[in-house]
Amino acid sequence: MRLNALGASFLALTIACVQPALAQETTSAVRGRITDASGQPIANASVTIVHMPSGTQVNQSTDMTGNFNASGLRAGGPFRVTVEAPSFDAKAIEGVQTAAGSTFTLNVMLDPQTGNNIVVTANTRRQSLATAGQTRLNADAIQGIASVNRDLRDLLRRDPLTSLDPNPRGRAISIGGASPRGNRFTIDGVAIGDDFGLNAGGLPSARGIVSLDAIDQLNVKAVPTDVSEGDLQGGSVNIILKSGSNRFHGSAFGIYGDDSLQGTKPYDNVRSDGSVVSATSGRLTPVPSFRDFGGNLSGPIVKDKLFFAVSYEQLEESQVSARGLTGEGASTEIPFVTRANVDRVRSILSSRYGFNPLNIAKTLPEKDRKASAKLDWNISDRQRLALTYIYHKNEVPRDVGFSESGSNPSVGLQSNFYLLGETTNAYAAQLNSNWSDNFSTELRLTRRDYERTQNPYGGNDFPEFEVCLDAASRGSGLNCLAPTGSTPNGRVLLGPDQFRQSNYLSIQNTGVSWSGQYSGGGHVIKLLAEGKQVKINNLFVAASKGKYYFDSIADLEAGNANQLTYANALSGNPAGAAARFNYMSYTFGLQDSWSVLPDVTVTGGVRYDWVNADRPQRNARFLAAYGFSNAVMPTGGVLQPRLGVTWDARPNLHLSAGAGLFGGGTPDVWLSNSFSNDGVRQNSLLFQRNGTSFVDATQNGSAANIAASLGSVALNGVTGKGIPGIIDQYLAGVGAPAAASVGALDPNLKLASTWKANIALNWSGSLPFGPRWVAENWEFNLSALASEVNNGFVATDVRTAQIGVLPDGRPRYNAAVGANWDILLRNTSLGSSRVIGLGLGKRIGGLSLGANYIYSDVKDVGSFTGYTPTELLGVTTADPNRGTLGRSSFETRHNGKVQIGYRADLFGKNEFRIDLFGEFRSGRPYSYTFTDASNGRSQVFGTVGGNGRHLLYVPDFNQSAIVNAAGRPQIGMVEFADQATLNAVRATVDGSKLRKYYGAIAPRNLGNSPGFSKVDLHVSQEIPFVFGKAKIFTDVENVLNLLNRNWNTYKVFSDSVSIANVSCVAAPGNPCARYLYSNASGQTATTYQSASLWQMRVGLRFDF
Repeated sequence: MRLNALGASFLALTIACVQPALAQETTSAVRGRITDASGQPIANASVTIVHMPSGTQVNQSTDMTGNFNASGLRAGGPFRVTVEAPSFDAKAIEGVQTAAGSTFTLNVMLDPQTGNNIVVTANTRRQSLATAGQTRLNADAIQGIASVNRDLRDLLRRDPLTSLDPNPRGRAISIGGASPRGNRFTIDGVAIGDDFGLNAGGLPSARGIVSLDAIDQLNVKAVPTDVSEGDLQGGSVNIILKSGSNRFHGSAFGIYGDDSLQGTKPYDNVRSDGSVVSATSGRLTPVPSFRDFGGNLSGPIVKDKLFFAVSYEQLEESQVSARGLTGEGASTEIPFVTRANVDRVRSILSSRYGFNPLNIAKTLPEKDRKASAKLDWNISDRQRLALTYIYHKNEVPRDVGFSESGSNPSVGLQSNFYLLGETTNAYAAQLNSNWSDNFSTELRLTRRDYERTQNPYGGNDFPEFEVCLDAASRGSGLNCLAPTGSTPNGRVLLGPDQFRQSNYLSIQNTGVSWSGQYSGGGHVIKLLAEGKQVKINNLFVAASKGKYYFDSIADLEAGNANQLTYANALSGNPAGAAARFNYMSYTFGLQDSWSVLPDVTVTGGVRYDWVNADRPQRNARFLAAYGFSNAVMPTGGVLQPRLGVTWDARPNLHLSAGAGLFGGGTPDVWLSNSFSNDGVRQNSLLFQRNGTSFVDATQNGSAANIAASLGSVALNGVTGKGIPGIIDQYLAGVGAPAAASVGALDPNLKLASTWKANIALNWSGSLPFGPRWVAENWEFNLSALASEVNNGFVATDVRTAQIGVLPDGRPRYNAAVGANWDILLRNTSLGSSRVIGLGLGKRIGGLSLGANYIYSDVKDVGSFTGYTPTELLGVTTADPNRGTLGRSSFETRHNGKVQIGYRADLFGKNEFRIDLFGEFRSGRPYSYTFTDASNGRSQVFGTVGGNGRHLLYVPDFNQSAIVNAAGRPQIGMVEFADQATLNAVRATVDGSKLRKYYGAIAPRNLGNSPGFSKVDLHVSQEIPFVFGKAKIFTDVENVLNLLNRNWNTYKVFSDSVSIANVSCVAAPGNPCARYLYSNASGQTATTYQSASLWQMRVGLRFDF
């Protein structure tokens, strides 16, 4: 006899929400305890677990304590769990749904035998909103998420702790305020993230690696305490692809967009002094086309045994450049640069140099291809094999050469742009084996091949030209700055960008992982062993074709440059300077998950990571100068203790907590820098015109230290047809390489590691008051996360030495050592985060509501947003050559998210669905700085790494200004070039948070870009179709921008906003007694059109 029970079966059955224990990344587990009516354990009970779609079956027997543990199961479901024991009625639990990387706890009580077989429908707790710390999305949830970009990062936005930077150049994902490059991404167990770290978004693609339609589950964890989770400083993102079943399923879709399905109205902008730049009239350049199509097919090859699933998607979209000339439809207009000057430069390049520099491109096409295939083989009821293949190729245009600076603006022509190509091929083979009721293993083999190219649109057989648009030189020399009181004409950049002239990357990543689990007596003991080999070929030689600066249009026409930047391998072939190296990493783990009580599980473990890498070539000069070698890599390992606790205090009240040390997860490019910049195989030079003489500023920019004949060949009569041979001879000469730059690691450098902890409370149920529709189906969660850096990184230039003190008390370093550098990467223990989250959810029939709020306080020592050694120096504070603790660039102080969904059957059993998702967040932090306009090493601070990265000293405007002996206004230790400069600086200070810091150095990341809000909408309607269902759908991003062109626009300042230029004023015995501020201009925010204007996509899908 069959009896059905629904919902109120908790007297005989306890089903806990899946808990983060025994994570397998790609599989799930069901664990529980079988008891009789008195609570006594039933030994040797038979537990049969069947994955209903595929017929995959696992058989288990309980141990003497009544416990069972079935691991290596397919993620998802539904499963049917049948429990049988002599002298007891059998009980079947249907509708069990599992999640990848988690264990589903199922405690069952059997009744004395009456001849009835009881069937219970699992009433698992359905979460209507994500909890801070862990978020799960299944295929159905993914279908309802608006994604104009067809990018899995749009899915990650649903996690409360995840912040997505809408900047289309990166779309960086930060989890809990951590660096986006510290997250770990896996797809079917293959580590698929941007391990090398060249993409701000953390993925090896401008878009997602797999089609959204191919994803079965996506899990986000901020503190993944299982020992199998590692190699991260941020969070983990695990993706499971769809598998085949005993029924054939398929879908095909097409998505369309054009210039009529997006906003084109200009919107207001904002400046760093708080003033508003009113929108111009006219129409912004729209995206002319978007085309996306794809499909998937799955089903059985052999029923109950062998299954397949394949997916393909192809996308083409025109990318719009955010910046351009005034009056030409750009969302961010570059000031002062005129069309007439740009066309004059283009004409000269064509007639004199025989090079077509192209124009200022408005739109360029992007192409994206994704394919995946998966085979699942049920070898037996105790062994299952899964094979996965992933292919992805993305080609996206990148615009460079633009600056919105009011004092020194610039535009880039299309020949300065490049096409970024990224190709990934990934493979995984995973064998799950249940050798007995107590022991199971998982063996996984993975391989990932990645290639990255950067191809300039104008070809790569010409140098980069930077041209000051003054008709004739006004004496700026090297920086195109207009004289005080004059209007700047700006600059044009053309030819292959210096950073793209020799730039290629390929990575081969091969891994093997084995884990074994033994269960008994309420314990599940796990052993883990992993090995990974990474082979890297990184070619990066900046300016290998050369970069020339011309101080006027007349100089360009005459072929007389003021500066040449050039680098190459000493052999003359840039490939000779490529960083080719391998490293091996080894991981061992031990973990025990103990069911202390039926509703309490404690998991404790330890993970050990050890790395062995090749060494860079030894540099004898470096060793002699500093007493240690540059030929080192991190040594030793990281021992990482982990602890997790879950407590189901009540059927509707769940508490979880976890803590541990997490090692690794830093970009490999920081290791590669030591190979690319060993100072042995390549060298660089910086030739400059100094009146009638010439200097090589890489060695000593203050003296005419090269022969006039050499300087004349380098800078006079430039043809663009290649670097003269005498320059290569000088580059490789006996004296020149002695000054070559070196990127090195501290000999005692330890692998990065961070302590993390979180606690989360989740309650679901009914309120004790109000009518039923109001009181029922509520959910509430409260969570907190904290982290402390154990071993982080900080960079410093050891080539220079302190020679004095600057007017505001900062150390001043020696600029006479030249423009080259020796950057050393060291450890720091400074850095922390504190995050608090609150969530609320409600369901009323087909309507679901959810809201989350996250408050974050994140600090670090330089946010390390750069790639090269000098970029790692970052924005400095009290010491121009060392980072100190300050607010992180990745902090999103306030982040609120709202979800509204509604589903109902219309026109028969044809589903209508609407999903609305809104995000309301603080703007990105930025720092107020001042700029030393000198080229090469700063003459004020004596440092490298960009002369606009030093925090502003805020004049004490409480003091009255005087006119000094030089005839300039002065306040305290600051002189101003004129009264207009003083007024402009004061307007910026008093119009911002700087007004609180009169007479002090501004804190790092004091400013905030304007807050950003975004509301997205997905609407779909099913329609009967002869073979299944058709579905019409539309995705609309930035819905509120439809109502007002200034609503929800994305305005962002760069990490550092320079308020004025700075130089030194000498006094007797003090070469830098006071600061001199000039060219005060501030900055206009960059507004990214694709993130600011509403966009709509319409699509049609067929499901069968």
